[in-house]
Amino acid sequence: MYTDYFGLAELPFMITPDPRYLWYSEQHQEAKNKIVYHIQASAGPIYLLADIGTGKTTLARRIMDELDADKSKRVVFVFAPKLPTTNAFLRFVMDEFEVKTDRSYSRSLKNFEAFLRDQFSTDVSPVLLIDEAQNMTRDMLLLIQHLFNFSTNKEFLIQMVLFAQPELQPKLERLPSLKSRLNIARLAPLDANQTRQMMQFRWTVAGGKELPFSDEALSEVFRITQGVPRSIVKLANEALIKTVAASSKQVTKGAVIAAAAELAVGQL
Repeated sequence: MYTDYFGLAELPFMITPDPRYLWYSEQHQEAKNKIVYHIQASAGPIYLLADIGTGKTTLARRIMDELDADKSKRVVFVFAPKLPTTNAFLRFVMDEFEVKTDRSYSRSLKNFEAFLRDQFSTDVSPVLLIDEAQNMTRDMLLLIQHLFNFSTNKEFLIQMVLFAQPELQPKLERLPSLKSRLNIARLAPLDANQTRQMMQFRWTVAGGKELPFSDEALSEVFRITQGVPRSIVKLANEALIKTVAASSKQVTKGAVIAAAAELAVGQL
């Protein structure tokens, strides 16, 4: 690849959700602060709504990593599973928290409530982070609503955050009692200046100094990707590969256009 060519310690533009590479725009910081506040203050469930590729999974992992260091929290991070029944989903969550399940749905719920109350008595707050929550069925969402009932007079016994694409919203619209109890945070694509800052940040984390993209190349990256972080990462990576192949030290607008053609744009 191009690590040695540009004197990098590692590849800066990979689409894996490595929390080290999460650059905080103002909206990322605001969303993170809002979510962490709800968790720390036991202020109720919240969901993050974000288009695909805008960084919700990476943000979820960063929050999980930070909470893992907090001994008063017991954090479980899961991707919404495609399971046939709500009972299977409940058992899945309980297994993640290492709670004994039962073949009976109602008894499993009682076991889980007993676990939550036991954790509360020892000043431990279980936290459930669910990514790709737009894949949850209506009944699974109703189970989430039921878990809100496990509370004291002052706080919830389990803190929950749903990370989802916009497809979750119409499901919530059909469940007004659930929607009314959820707080919301949002992420949107980056603007042109934020695109440049994010790329420079990732370059620096990888061990680089000055980002080797011309101003025209950066403008073209933004134009093609419309500020979607995952698309930016894929396009920047491909443009750097083409730049090395051309024995150049600066990524040009032409290299970005050629990279976009290679990636077939629609796959960005």
